[in-house]
Amino acid sequence: MDEIDFAEPILPYAGTSGWSGSDSSLAAIIAQDKDGRTLTQQRTAFKWVVEAGCFGKTWRELALRTGWHHGSASRTLSILHKEGYIVRLKETRDNCAIYVAPNCVDGREIAQRKVKTCKNCGHKL
Repeated sequence: MDEIDFAEPILPYAGTSGWSGSDSSLAAIIAQDKDGRTLTQQRTAFKWVVEAGCFGKTWRELALRTGWHHGSASRTLSILHKEGYIVRLKETRDNCAIYVAPNCVDGREIAQRKVKTCKNCGHKL
């Protein structure tokens, strides 16, 4: 899987890419999801993780490269992980989880997603 083959952003959290719970956070994320920023971030993060090969990338490395803050980098990687585009390893680098393409797990232990319920919308996360 070298490219994400969708024309729309992945919006798994009540039709959004996720927000912190405040009205202003929801308004901001809806705007971002609609104006193309979310899709651009998802494609950028996916491409960068795939290009990293089995070394993988962390949220911090993604944030440093792109200038995104922690929430944007982490949210984007988490959504790609949730949807199966990338895998989060139990292995860490600089106290951050490492994400790799599914074909780059290379026998390493995978971190399982914790399924929780969103306090804002009740959707299973």
